[in-house]
Amino acid sequence: MKKILFILLFLYITILSSNNDFDEFINTQIKMEAQFLDQNISLDEKMDMQEKQDKMYQKFFFKYATEKEMHLQSLDPYYTKIKRLKLRLKNNQYKGYYNAAKRDEVLLKAYTLRQDIRNLLHATLLSTENTKKSTFEDKINTLVLIFYEKFKPLDTHKYISDTNETNTILKDLHEALKTENALESITNIFTSSLILNKLLIYRTSRISDSKFFTILNTINKSPYSEKFNKYLLPLHLDTAKIIAVLLFILFIMIIIKLMYIIINYFLRHYKLKENDIDYIHSHITSVFNIFAVLLILHLIIVAFIGIDISSLYITKMFGILYVVIISLLAYRITHTVAYLKIERMKKSKILKNEVVNLSIKVINGLILLVAIIFILKILGVNLTALLSGLGIAGAAVAFAAKDSIANIFGSISILAGDIFEQGDWIETKDVNGTVVEIGLRASTIRTFDNALISIPNFELANSGVKNWSRRRIGRRIKMNLSVTYESKFSDINQAILEIREMLKEHKGIANQRTEYKNEYRQARLVSAEDFQGVKRTTLVYMDNFSESSIDILVYCFSRTVEWSEWLEVKEDVMYKIAEIFEKNHLEFAYPTLTLHKGIGTSKN
Repeated sequence: MKKILFILLFLYITILSSNNDFDEFINTQIKMEAQFLDQNISLDEKMDMQEKQDKMYQKFFFKYATEKEMHLQSLDPYYTKIKRLKLRLKNNQYKGYYNAAKRDEVLLKAYTLRQDIRNLLHATLLSTENTKKSTFEDKINTLVLIFYEKFKPLDTHKYISDTNETNTILKDLHEALKTENALESITNIFTSSLILNKLLIYRTSRISDSKFFTILNTINKSPYSEKFNKYLLPLHLDTAKIIAVLLFILFIMIIIKLMYIIINYFLRHYKLKENDIDYIHSHITSVFNIFAVLLILHLIIVAFIGIDISSLYITKMFGILYVVIISLLAYRITHTVAYLKIERMKKSKILKNEVVNLSIKVINGLILLVAIIFILKILGVNLTALLSGLGIAGAAVAFAAKDSIANIFGSISILAGDIFEQGDWIETKDVNGTVVEIGLRASTIRTFDNALISIPNFELANSGVKNWSRRRIGRRIKMNLSVTYESKFSDINQAILEIREMLKEHKGIANQRTEYKNEYRQARLVSAEDFQGVKRTTLVYMDNFSESSIDILVYCFSRTVEWSEWLEVKEDVMYKIAEIFEKNHLEFAYPTLTLHKGIGTSKN
C-alpha cells in the first residue's frame, strides 16, 4: 500500500519529464564501475557507492515504467549503430585490418549487449499489460533465464594485441574492451535489480496506463501550457503538475467530507448520544483531517522538488508520519469502541471485565509492534537479519525479563483457570481485599482498610487464594451457646428443638428447601453445589460439657452471601435464640470461680 501511494505521488511529476535515455543511464553505470575498480577507494566509500547505485536503479526503473508508453513507442537507438558496425567490420576484415576488425567486434558485442538489456526491459514493461501480479513475476523470471541463455561473455584474451603499437586503433580497442568488461558486470547488476524492483515496475506501469495521466500530458503539450511552462520550469513545475496537485487536493478534501458525512450518518442511525457523537468526531474524525493535511503537504513538497534522491528521503519521512497517524487512528478506534460498549460489556455474562481490559492492552501492544515493523521497513532495515539478531539475543533478554514473562503467563493462568475476577473478595497469606484489576504484570487489590496493593500475577497464580465471592447460596453462621449447669436438661432439649424449628422456618436461613437456578452447565464430573458454592447445612446439637457451662452448637448458613445482609440475618437469629432461652428458663453461662470454705473439728 505504501509503494502504491509513493507511485501516485510521483506519477504526475515524472509523466511529463524529458525522456531519461536508457543509453545515458548505462553510460553512468559504466563510469560507476570504473570508480569501483579504483584501488584508492576505501571499503566504506564503496559501500556508500553501492547504496547510491541501488537507489539509482530504483529511480531509473520507476521513471522508465512511468514513461512506459513513450519508451515502448521509441525507436531502437542501437539498430543503426549495429548495422553500420557490421558493415565496417566486414570492410576491415576484407582489407586485412585485423586490429580495426577486433575493435569493431568488441564494439559490436557492446552495442548488441546494450540492445539485449534494453529489449529485456521493454519485454518486462510489455509483460505488465493485462496480467496478474503472480503471472508477471513468473514471466520476469522466465525472461531473465532466456536472456542469460543468449548471453555469452566476451573472451578478452582473444582480442589483446601482441604488438607494441600505440596508434589510435589500439587505444580504441583497449577502451572498447574496458567498456565491454564494465557492461558485462552491469548486466548482472541490472538483471538482479530488475528482479528486486519488479513489483515497483508492475505497479508503476499499470497505474501509468491511466487515462488521467494521458489527459495531463495532452494539456501540457497545448500552446497555452507551453507558454506558462517557460516561467514554471525554474521552479520544477509545469501546468500539468499544478493541475494534478489541485485535482488531488480537491479529491482528498471531497473524500474527507464524504467520510465525515458517512460517519455522522451511521452514528445518528444507531441513535448515539450527542456527547458520544462529539467524542467520536474529536477523537477519530479529527485524525482523518490530520492525515489529509499531511498528504496535501506531501504532494506540494514533492511537486516543487521533483523526483530525485532527496524526494525519496522526504517520502520516507512522510511514510513514517503516515504509519504514526494510522496507528493513532487504530488506537483511538479501539478505545472509542471500548468506551461506547463499556456499559454493555459490564452486563455481559460472557465477556468479563478483566478479559476486556487485558484484550485492550494486548491490542495496543500489537498496534505498537506493527507500527514499529512498518517504520523499520520504510527505513530500509533488513527485518530478516534483525529478527535473526533478536533470536540470538532472545535467550539473554528472556533471562533478564523472566519475572515479567512469568507474570504475563500468571495473568493468563488466572484468567484461564477462572481463579478470580474483578470485584471478587479474595484472601491470600498476606492480603485480604477486593480485586480492582487484573493487569498483564500484576493485579491490584483494595484492602478493607482502603489501601491499594499491587501483587505480581506469578505470586497469585502459585499461591493459595481464598475467593469469598464464589458463593451462590450460604454464608456460614456458627455459634457456641453456653448455658449454666443449674439448667434442667429437659429445658435444654426443648430449646434445641425450638431453635432447629426456628432456623428451618427462618426466611434468611438456607435449608434443603431453598432452591436456586443452575444456569451454568459444567462439562466435568464435579458436584454442582460445591462448584457453584451452595451450602444449606443446619445443625443444632448439645455439643460439650465445659468446665463452667453446657455448650450448644448452632451451625447454619444464610441465604445471602452479602456481608451487610448476612449481619442482619445473624442478628435476628441471635434475638430469636435469646427469646427461646428466656422462654425455657435457660441462662447464658459465663466463666465463674466458686470458693468453698471448709469448717474444721477438733478432738478433745
